[in-house]
Amino acid sequence: MANSLGAVVSKFTSRLDRIVEEETCTADLNMNGDLVGELSGNGKIEIAKIAMDGLADHTRGGGFVKGGVKLDWEVVQLEFERDREFSIDVLDDEERMMMVSANLMNEFARTKVVPEVDAIRFARLATKAGNKAAATFTAPDAALDAVLLGEEAMQDAGKPLSECVLYLTSTMKTMLRKAQPWRIGMGEAPNGNFDTFDEMRIKVVPPSRFCTAIDLLDGKTAGEEAGGFKPATAGKAINFMLAHPEAAAAITKHEKLRYFSPDTNQSDEAHLWQYRLFHDLFVYDNKVQLLYLHNKA
Repeated sequence: MANSLGAVVSKFTSRLDRIVEEETCTADLNMNGDLVGELSGNGKIEIAKIAMDGLADHTRGGGFVKGGVKLDWEVVQLEFERDREFSIDVLDDEERMMMVSANLMNEFARTKVVPEVDAIRFARLATKAGNKAAATFTAPDAALDAVLLGEEAMQDAGKPLSECVLYLTSTMKTMLRKAQPWRIGMGEAPNGNFDTFDEMRIKVVPPSRFCTAIDLLDGKTAGEEAGGFKPATAGKAINFMLAHPEAAAAITKHEKLRYFSPDTNQSDEAHLWQYRLFHDLFVYDNKVQLLYLHNKA
């Protein structure tokens, strides 16, 4: 069984990478994987920086003007390093053990890792946002007016709304639906829902991960054994956030899962899985105007 489970460690790791990269609300901010190098054991990673010459005048019969391309790899330290260890009681059925392990790690990634990664990213974006406003909405029209002001800020920064992402709570989306009259066309089924707003892609964010500041729980201290995160005392609930993908770059990298069979696990007669995640989100100082934050007062 040890050999069989050991053989799927890489497969499990790749699957977890996809879950975190695709199921986070902030997936739009993921850095192009082709420009990200390998992760070292201490959380350092290489990021490609490309510089090249622009277009030149073409002379017919004179060939093409030679240009230069420079590729440098910058080493950066990922700030967040989190882990967790799981023990699963011995199961004699090899196929069943593999299914239990796969479902356990998938569930952990979706219900624990993804919300925490999102919460960290939104808190970072909130801190760095170049445009900020605050209010507690009670009327749909006020919520709509606030979003329209955010749109103006993004357009003033030179970006079309079609390239922007509108992150918001379900409550905020409901207010926008109430503030925007809609009609049922001939032959259409009634549907007041929408996936875009003024051409911006909409991402509904659960309130638990939508806060201006969070505290990470270390999983060891009394009262923090469950791990995860919680809103910081100074944190404010976010109503909505407008972001252009150029403003930030998110990176997540799993250290390869470690598996120990019951025969090699020295602490218990159980299958032992060790999960380790490095990640970070970088906001570019010259692009902070492409982030618009609106939180509760």
